[in-house]
Amino acid sequence: MEQKEVQVTDNTELLEQLVKNSKKQLFYGRLSSLAVIAVAVAVVVSLVKLVPEVLATITSVNDVVTQASETITLADETLESVKTMSTSISDMGDDLDTLITDNSETITTIMTDLEEIDFEGLNTAIEDLGDVVEPLANFFNKFSK
Repeated sequence: MEQKEVQVTDNTELLEQLVKNSKKQLFYGRLSSLAVIAVAVAVVVSLVKLVPEVLATITSVNDVVTQASETITLADETLESVKTMSTSISDMGDDLDTLITDNSETITTIMTDLEEIDFEGLNTAIEDLGDVVEPLANFFNKFSK
């Protein structure tokens, strides 16, 4: 009979330990569940607050990228215009060089002819002509009055 008592006592102790362990597991399981729920609530609250701000930021970034794209397009068009203008100026300079080269002899001849003009003699001739024309002008003025 002693064996039966020892077994019953051992079984009772084992059952008591199992009950204690089950209660502890239940307590820690509930505690873990509450912690998971608290983290889930925190994540949901964070998402509710962050999502609109992230969407606003994405919209702002999209606007900035659009403006940057338009600015780059405008800069490309401006550079193309500058390139065309530069080519036109270069062509005009080449045409001017050709004109000067083609007409250099004529220009040299004209400059030589201008240097040969006697401007003092021309001024004297103009004064002499003025002296001759003045009496005629006075004569004709008497008839017009």
